Amino acid sequence: MKINLTNPFFSVILFLIYVGTSCSGLYLMKAAESWKTPSFFAGFTLYGLGALMWMGILRLFPLSFAFPIAAGSLVIGTTLTGFFLLHETVSVWHLSGSLLIISGITLIASKL
Repeated sequence: MKINLTNPFFSVILFLIYVGTSCSGLYLMKAAESWKTPSFFAGFTLYGLGALMWMGILRLFPLSFAFPIAAGSLVIGTTLTGFFLLHETVSVWHLSGSLLIISGITLIASKL
């Protein structure tokens, strides 16, 4: 089976994996007790994998398309990670900003 790189479904999955690996890596590094722990190393590895995926995304999509979607998605992903896993508070301003970011991502992605 050949993967169609212009398929919107493939694009969504690629960005979700990128955000998932980056946010998971950040969480594991922050939650680690020391930089010498396996948790920190796993987080560092996942975050590095996210960086490699970002380079691949840049090869597939124009920067003016990829960067706003990736940056906005990372803001949403880190907010959710902080709220659910690190028990950080999320204010009404965070939620309002997140909704605006989601609206912007939707508008940019609708051009695909």
